[in-house]
Amino acid sequence: MRFSCEHNCDHCRLCCQGWDIDLSKEDIRTIVSFGYSPKYFLEFKPVLKMKTKGKDRDCIFLDRDDLCKLEKRHGHEAKPHACKQFPRMSTETIKEKDYFFYEYRGRTFTRDLLVTMLDKIRAANGSKVFDAFLSELEKLPRHKHRYVDTFNYEEKKKASLFGRSAARGKARGIFAAKFRQEDINEIMQLKKAKIFDVAKFVDLVKERIPGTDALNPNLPEMLLTYLFALKQMEPRDAKAAADYFFQWNAKRF
Repeated sequence: MRFSCEHNCDHCRLCCQGWDIDLSKEDIRTIVSFGYSPKYFLEFKPVLKMKTKGKDRDCIFLDRDDLCKLEKRHGHEAKPHACKQFPRMSTETIKEKDYFFYEYRGRTFTRDLLVTMLDKIRAANGSKVFDAFLSELEKLPRHKHRYVDTFNYEEKKKASLFGRSAARGKARGIFAAKFRQEDINEIMQLKKAKIFDVAKFVDLVKERIPGTDALNPNLPEMLLTYLFALKQMEPRDAKAAADYFFQWNAKRF
């Protein structure tokens, strides 16, 4: 199919008006690199997308001359992936981009950040892994921006005592509501190990985070609940524990 506007744009503004432009992790980082705050251009519901303005829902970057500010100031490559492809939309190339984000206590963050948090708990003692992961997660609500990525993540933030206490209570509540006797029996049957290999468990979880079995925006909270369950029932074999986490996560949520 041929499109008349593909090579000769007449600035009709139709491609920059009334659309929901989903933004990938890469799109957001590119736009931020030009000095724009995520607060300026990011809309959060139902997915991360470009903000619009006015009754016609013009793109936030559409200027008075019906031109894209991003392309005008920074070149064609500065535009989001969807905009660069328009009017030709290739599903395969879209799949290559990371449009998936996680949620935790009012903060939206990238999978890169979740991997960073997991890396930080690798050295934790098996019985302390829940508390170690809880402390990492509870740093997120202390950030002033709703969107937290590698470029604005403040590693030195500390989790509040109140936040950690509330999170423990919520994990306990989810555990009580979502774990069934069959789940408890399954975990109890996992092969015992003298020492729970946290580093191996972390590596196995990280391997599956980019996959379809980890496409749950509440995965960090679910992982926290699962680590609470392991703490209650004594840690077990790392591979079996990691495998069962994704089985349980898929079944219950």
